[in-house]
Amino acid sequence: MKNSGFNNEKKIINALNQKYFHQLNKNLKRMIKKSFKAYEGIIHCKLLAGTNKSDIFIKIGNESHTYSIKMGRGNSIHQEPLDKFLNFLEAEYALKDETKENLQRFIWADGTTNGTGDIKERISSRKFKKRNPQRIQEMQTYFDTLKEPLIERFLIQGIKSESSAEFIYYGTVRKGVVCKSTDVLDWVSKHNAKGVLHIGKLTFQAWNRNLKGKKKAEKKRGIIQLKWGGLKKDIQKIAKVNLGKQQEIDFVKTLNEKENLSYWATLRLNPSNHYAIHVKYQKYGTINQQKVWAKADAFIAKGDIPKNYLKLNHFFLNEDAMKTFNLIPIKHTGISIKQEDSSQYQILKMAPSTFKKLFNSNILGAGASVYYKKKKKLVLNKAILRGWNIDEKDFFTYYNEKLNLNINSVTDSKCQKCLKQIKRYAKKEIIRIIKKEKSLSDFVFLGIGNFQEPFTAPWLFEEGEFKKNHQIPFTITTGSGRSRGKYSIVVKPK
Repeated sequence: MKNSGFNNEKKIINALNQKYFHQLNKNLKRMIKKSFKAYEGIIHCKLLAGTNKSDIFIKIGNESHTYSIKMGRGNSIHQEPLDKFLNFLEAEYALKDETKENLQRFIWADGTTNGTGDIKERISSRKFKKRNPQRIQEMQTYFDTLKEPLIERFLIQGIKSESSAEFIYYGTVRKGVVCKSTDVLDWVSKHNAKGVLHIGKLTFQAWNRNLKGKKKAEKKRGIIQLKWGGLKKDIQKIAKVNLGKQQEIDFVKTLNEKENLSYWATLRLNPSNHYAIHVKYQKYGTINQQKVWAKADAFIAKGDIPKNYLKLNHFFLNEDAMKTFNLIPIKHTGISIKQEDSSQYQILKMAPSTFKKLFNSNILGAGASVYYKKKKKLVLNKAILRGWNIDEKDFFTYYNEKLNLNINSVTDSKCQKCLKQIKRYAKKEIIRIIKKEKSLSDFVFLGIGNFQEPFTAPWLFEEGEFKKNHQIPFTITTGSGRSRGKYSIVVKPK
């Protein structure tokens, strides 16, 4: 992870150093915009070596900032020998002997305060908590009084850092999120991790307890480690940025700036009196019979908008501008805008009620939803059939005939192979029907038949390419709420 993190930093530096703002990709432009007041002139970017919490330094003109770069899922924020950490606490925060001893026993976890206990005496943090609940409570109470200064030390300042991080950036050259360190400090202090011991959102733990006494891991004992579980999602919350939504906003601005007219040529529209409008409000779905988000993220409208207004709003327009300037929406101009480099988005999610309207029966939805891999999950299959409103006898009759089976239970482990066949058949059949029936394919991929114009999506902006929307290779999965009794079939890119 260290090597991949270092390589990532070098790539970011190479993408920024000796470049001008207009030469950067959209992601790095957002990074610079969010941290610099002005960004005219050549960009200077370099690596900050040593024990600095900041990883890179960026300068444009007379303004400069430092950044801590994060990536991946390891989410280790800080490591430090226990003795050094205890010395720091004694010098700065009047560490009591009782707390010091508790911390030593917790990190070494072998019944001693110095790690000299037998290997067989070493225990996990969970077992330590079970045996020593009062010690855990005493340490937690102490940490709770020092959350902000400790988090600042672990995350922003470091131990002997000559350069603290003004900003934290999570991501790569092509995709990422940046936010102020002060905002991170405030958020992390106000939320708690679920670890045995925590300092706000950071879990306090031993780097490696080496419970089995392996020689190579022994050097990792006696070292504290702070981890931030869910770092990626939390950073996005702190930055208040939805990357997909930001992609939509950027594309609308690009169309309205009208510097690149190729997109307008693709639409075959005169750019002088047409504008891109971002969809701000949910729309009534005929099939859903309620308001939901439309297939189109943006559409084109005709009219006249003062240039000064566009400049003041940085060329961004949403549906509120329709009334302000009496704009006329243009049919069949809805655009689906996908986040760059993302292939994990949902094309369509169908609840049992929607699925039945589209496929005339829920028998395939139920078949695609059953569990078969783990025996302990089989008991949930009866609830799945009820959720899809499918009678067990009808289920057995249908699939026994289709697959020449003799299944008579959805919970018996003897039927796992049959359930596997059923699940695979149901998924393949759903895919076959969507591909075969144009009206269904248009509904799934374009929203035709569910939304009024211009909120269908005959156009697609994906991976930097603007083109006619179409049926892409896709797969069928179940929704994430299946184990909680929320059933759905999801269409995703393959």
